[in-house]
Amino acid sequence: MSAGDFIVSVSALVAALVAFLGVNAWRRQLRGTTEYQNALKVLQALYALREAVIEARSRFIFPVEGIAQPPSAGPEEFKVHVEAQSYQRRLARVGNARGDLLLAQQGALAVWGDPAKEALEDLLDATNDLFVTYERYFDEELVFARRHDQEGKSEERDAENLVMHRVLYSKLSKDGKDPFGERMARAVASAEEFYRARLR
Repeated sequence: MSAGDFIVSVSALVAALVAFLGVNAWRRQLRGTTEYQNALKVLQALYALREAVIEARSRFIFPVEGIAQPPSAGPEEFKVHVEAQSYQRRLARVGNARGDLLLAQQGALAVWGDPAKEALEDLLDATNDLFVTYERYFDEELVFARRHDQEGKSEERDAENLVMHRVLYSKLSKDGKDPFGERMARAVASAEEFYRARLR
């Protein structure tokens, strides 16, 4: 092998090595960018869900147009219908935000696997409980309202009803606590810790 052939061979080998290292660096950079984008999408969806839940739990009642009072419904029952429909509108925003979070979670699952899902479980469980509580609470409230309208008696709410009310609404209890709000805050902080670590 002549010196020229040797130089050509070494040059080809060096070029191949440089190309290989360049492709690997590009892949690492691409993976890092993908991970960053996935984590950012999940965090944005997480914050949107948190805000939607905070808004849903406020005492603000949306004006609900087009609800005619059914002939058989008394004033208390109609009031519960209006409040339930107002809350349902706020829950629709929570549902949309939850859907966005679940969509963002799919990308995260592809990159990090089950830990990405586990980081969001507490938050999604709490959100699901909000939906279930809505159904149960307003079903009970309608029963109480009908009795009030028909028999003229107001009933004391039992402990379970009060617990449901404290899930749906963020009004602080006498001891200054908001158990469901605290549960949401812990769930958000836990998920945030996992995904923020992947922004680096």
